[in-house]
Amino acid sequence: MRRTLLLCLTLAAAPALAETAKPEATPTPTATPVVGTGPSAVAQFMAAQDLFTLGRARKDPLAVIAAARLAALVTAQDVDRLPEPQGEGVPASHPDATTMFTAAKALAAEDEVLADLVTRSMAEAARLPPRTMQRSTRGIAAGEVQVYTLPFFGGSLAEVGLLGDGKANLDLSIAPAKGDPLCLEGGPGDRVLCSFLPAENGDYTVTVTNRSETAASYSLLTN
Repeated sequence: MRRTLLLCLTLAAAPALAETAKPEATPTPTATPVVGTGPSAVAQFMAAQDLFTLGRARKDPLAVIAAARLAALVTAQDVDRLPEPQGEGVPASHPDATTMFTAAKALAAEDEVLADLVTRSMAEAARLPPRTMQRSTRGIAAGEVQVYTLPFFGGSLAEVGLLGDGKANLDLSIAPAKGDPLCLEGGPGDRVLCSFLPAENGDYTVTVTNRSETAASYSLLTN
């Protein structure tokens, strides 16, 4: 009974804690409203990152388990999309599901019920079909602006996530070839999610700006 209750609490905590975990200093980017049935791969992975950060800060193993479960259901396909200027290709710095499950085990410590929940969650996640996203990871110099040109399809949800390594203030903007920006984030953080619904097929300009005097790296995530 206790194991079942813990599992229910873990699953129920995920969406609420994910919202709480978003950095308060980072404003929500403006975008064309999107109505959907649930988060897609990029949104789910970003929520997992936020929830993991919150869970570790609070030393809450249930939150970390929930984050790991969310992350385990997303597969990242690394693609070498080159911005202008190109910057340096580097490994992704954010934690994956394996890292999160390991952290959950450490937080569970001597609690056998929680340790068992981690093991069961890992086994269950391995059996479920994952969602897929694309990931490009680059280094960015202090004060540098990197510009991508990415295609999106009309009538299909477009998601762009920016995950920095925590070393710099990174901003994100997204605009069609002609027209005003759909997303414009200028807060002090380095983590942002933008979702929008293109009216038609076309290329969009995705701009990442390092506002700090420190070099950093980031992953650009798309669905």
